[in-house]
Order: sequence, then structure tokens, then C-alpha cells
Amino acid sequence: MQLIHYIKNSLKWKSVIIFLLLVTIPSGLIGSIVIYQSNNILKEQIITTTHRNLNNMESQLNNVIEEIEDISRYMIYSNEFRDFMTYPAVTGEDYNHLNQVRSNLNGFFVFHQSEKDYFHSVQIEGQNQQVLSVGEIVEGDEKKWVNQAMEMEGEMLWSPPYEMYNQRTNQDEKVITLYRVINHLYDIKRPIGFVSIRLDQQALYQHVTAGFTNEQHQAFFVHNQEQDITGSDLGQVFSYQTVIDNIHSGGESFQLESNGDVYYGVSRYIEQINMHLVSVVSEKYILSEMKDIRSTFGYMILIAVFMGLMTFAGFVFFVVRPILELTRETKRLELGDFKARVKIRSKDEVGQLGYRFNSMVEQIQRLIDNKYKLEIQNKHSELKALQSQINPHFLYNTLDMIRWTARLERAPETSKSIEDLSTLFRITLSQGKVWIPLKDELKYVQSYMELQKKRLGETFQYTIFMEAGLANSIVLKLMLEPLVENSFKHGFRHSQEHKNITIRCYLKGDVIVVDCLDNGIGMDIEKVKPLLQTTEEQDSYALKNVHDRITNAFGQDYGIEMIEVQEGACVRLNLPRIKNKQMLNKLIEGDEMPNDAKDVDR
Repeated sequence: MQLIHYIKNSLKWKSVIIFLLLVTIPSGLIGSIVIYQSNNILKEQIITTTHRNLNNMESQLNNVIEEIEDISRYMIYSNEFRDFMTYPAVTGEDYNHLNQVRSNLNGFFVFHQSEKDYFHSVQIEGQNQQVLSVGEIVEGDEKKWVNQAMEMEGEMLWSPPYEMYNQRTNQDEKVITLYRVINHLYDIKRPIGFVSIRLDQQALYQHVTAGFTNEQHQAFFVHNQEQDITGSDLGQVFSYQTVIDNIHSGGESFQLESNGDVYYGVSRYIEQINMHLVSVVSEKYILSEMKDIRSTFGYMILIAVFMGLMTFAGFVFFVVRPILELTRETKRLELGDFKARVKIRSKDEVGQLGYRFNSMVEQIQRLIDNKYKLEIQNKHSELKALQSQINPHFLYNTLDMIRWTARLERAPETSKSIEDLSTLFRITLSQGKVWIPLKDELKYVQSYMELQKKRLGETFQYTIFMEAGLANSIVLKLMLEPLVENSFKHGFRHSQEHKNITIRCYLKGDVIVVDCLDNGIGMDIEKVKPLLQTTEEQDSYALKNVHDRITNAFGQDYGIEMIEVQEGACVRLNLPRIKNKQMLNKLIEGDEMPNDAKDVDR
């Protein structure tokens, strides 16, 4: 009973029992079962791998075919290709244009040739007798395929492999070619040119099979029209008829025999180029793998037990040990020792637990220290707040003195600008008030735009409309200026001759609607909307600040709204109508407003 009680209360002994029950015993049982089943499974896995390799090679080949066909389609829609095949060469200017187009098309095909090692050469012939050849210079009889493509009137024709003489290497090379008549985009029955895109057969084979073939898994092409087999050396061992007969009799999966050796094969028919793609694996390879499987799994069982022991040791060291340390340090903290710390050895869940324990201890210690420092910090904050009020008041009074001096010196324009700037400071201060009448908010914006008008001259005009009866409605201070500033910062181009801003204030039900419109470059509403919700500082930070102030004060039914307009941009403010201070006090102190607004300084 004492042993059972000790095991129940010891994480270390629980780990030992779990290791015996879940690692050692199951390893022996599972190893025996795996060895028994492995012979059947291995053969199936190898054949499945052959299927998978073939699927990958088929996908590679289809991608190549699709890419080459896309190039021929692009020639129909491209203005440059159309110009090259139809533009008349009459004047010197015509020749210059055709030479420029020829240079561009040559660069286009050189790019494809450098990117695709199987891209052999291309030849384009236009109805205007222009000819473009890029890639290898070849000689050979292609009339048969050209005539067939001509009869197909724009449909794509893939040739079987055939030999062409390469003038650069002085050797015969096998190529597969896409032939196509290029018809006019707007008159699909009218041919304007002819294209031949040749692919190097051997390079194509290497590209398609790269990474999917080795000594055990090999692949080759079976060309039905030419009754020929190309690709790996193994493909040359079999006759075309033998492979085709086995494909037809066995379907996608079949067997081949040669010199007493048996090969398991799978095939795919590639319709565009009338070819079978075949992948095979030798039976000898499968048998050799099965021969070694028993000894391999015997070693694997021993390794599994050893790894289990290492896992158990690692579990004890990295999991059990830190938990025991955490338990010990928790007891120290319980006794009031705030020097308790856990050593962090990793960043996993156990390490994070220790990290949070250390953070918790430090936070508790900081809270105790801050309790004694808080009163001193509050007094310091009050002193800074008093100083921040003195400086703006001094600046406002100084500006007022300068304004009167400008009047006495008969400088009315300067006096007016100083008066506008003074208005900005006066409304900004507002004796510390956050809520002001709508008319003062509009006066603030008007002063701001007057100063901008002095800077920009006659290129800037503005208009302010306010519905009768809204002048004394109470709103949050400094809501409109960020909207106007946003128009100057992001809405207008520097070269724009006429810059206009219109502000409209009107009542819609119980909601005051304020529209700020400009005739600038506009904005992408779908991009700006998410920025109002982000926590990161962006170019639209001022708009987000206004939006947050309104929603915090009045709830999500109010705030900034982006309006789609034909020209420029329109930013709309939706505000509740607050007729007087009594209604404001009622909203702040009552339940008609979200709790966030009750904390706003009146």
C-alpha cells in the first residue's frame, strides 16, 4: 500500500510505469507484427511509388505542353506578334518599327530558351514575309507537318519525334514540334502567320523524369505514330510491339519480361502528342528489399527500445525535472521569499510555465514597490500638467499682442493670419474642455483652411455649409481638422491647379452628419476601412484616432464612414445630436451612452 501511495504522489515513478506499458512492451509486439506484414506491404509500396513517380512525370510533361501551347495562344493576343506578322514594310519608319518588334520578340524567346532547357528553337513566318528564327539553326523536311497544320486552320498540331540537322553541332537531333497557324484576333478565320516551336526530345525527357528515376525506377517514352521507344537504356531492351501489347492487355499496370528478368510497369497515355509515358521497376529490386527486411526490422526494434530509453531520460530531464523545480520554488514564494526563480532551459510549454512564474514573481514585487512610489508620481504628473497649461496660454497671449501690433502697423493680411492662428490656439485650449459647440469646431476648421489658403493662394478654395439649428449642438473637440489635413496630405497632388474642400453639416434623424469632400485623387475605400480597425500606426492614424474617440464616446453606431463619390474622396462623421450641456451631462452620467464616454473630461 505504501508503494502504491508513493507511486500516486511521484511524477517520476508514474513516468517509469508509462514507459514500460507504452514503449517497451508495445515495441516488441508491434515489431513482430510489422515483420510479418512487411513482405506484402513493401511490394505494394514500391509499385505505389512507381505510380506516384509516373503521376509526377505526367504532370511535368503536361505542364510543358501547356506552357508551349500558352506561348502559341499568346501570339494571337499580343499586339507585338500581330504587328510582326502583319505590319507592312514600306517606309523607313515601318522598318524601324518592325526591327524594334523583332528585337522585343527575340528577347521574349531568348528568355524562354534560357528558362527551359528543352526549348530547342522557334520559327515565325508572317503574311508580310517577315521571318523570325530564335534558337538552334536546323535543317530538315517539315513539310508534312506544316501542311497538316495548315489544313487544321489554327488548331494546334504536335508532331511525333523526328530528326533535324543542327548546323551548330553538325549532328542530327530529335525534336518534338508544335505547329500552328496564327489567325487574326478579330477575324479568326483569317491567317496572319505560322509558328513552329521545337522541343529537344532528350532534354524534354531529362526535364520530365528528373528526380523521379534512378537505377531501380526507370522511365521511357513510347511513341505510337513512329512505333519507337526513347528515353532510358532500359527502354531499348523492349520492342515497341511488346510494350504496346502489354499495355493494351494489362491496362495502366502490366508486366514485362526480358532475358528472364521481370519488370512491373505502369503507363499513361498523353493524348496531345500521341505517346505513352511508361515507368518500370525491376522485380529483383523488390526481392532484394524483402530479403533484408527482417534483419532491418530486428535492428529497428533494438533502436526503438534504445530511443525509448533516451526519450524517457529526456522526458525526465526536460519535463519532470523543471516541474519539480517549479514546485520547490512555488513553496518558497508561498513562504514570502520573493527571490524565488525558476531556471529557464527551453522555450516549450514547460519553459513558458517557468517564464510566467518568474514574471509573476517580478510583477508582484513591482506592484509592492509601485504602491509606495505612486503618490510621488501622481504629484509629479500634476506639476507637469500645470506647466503644460502655462506655455500654451503664454503663446496665445503673445500671438494676440502680435496681431494688434500688425494692425497698428497697417498689415491687415498678417493680422488676419495671426488672428486665424490665435483662433486655433484658443479653441485648442478651450479651458481644458473636450466638448465644444459645433460652430466653434467649424470656426477652428475655417481658421485652419484660411491659413492653408494663405499658403496655397488662389489654387485652394473651400466651402462650409451648416444646417440651421445645429450651431450650438455639442460635439467632441478637434474632429474635423484631421479630416481636412488628410485631404491636404493624401488627397491633393502637388501639381493640382484647383483644390477644393467642402464641409457639409446636416441633420439626418437624430444623427448629425458631417461630410468632408475634396476633389483630389480619391482613395481606395476597401484598403482604408481595415486601417480604422488596426492597432498599428499607419498613414491613416489621424483618421483612426478620430474614429476611436467617437466610438469610445458614443458606441459603434457612430464614427467615421467612407463614402464612394465620382470625384475625389468623401469622409463622413456620424455623431449623436447633443443640443445642450444638460443633455450632455445626462448622457455622460446616465445609461444612454457607453461606459467609455462617462470617463471623458467634460
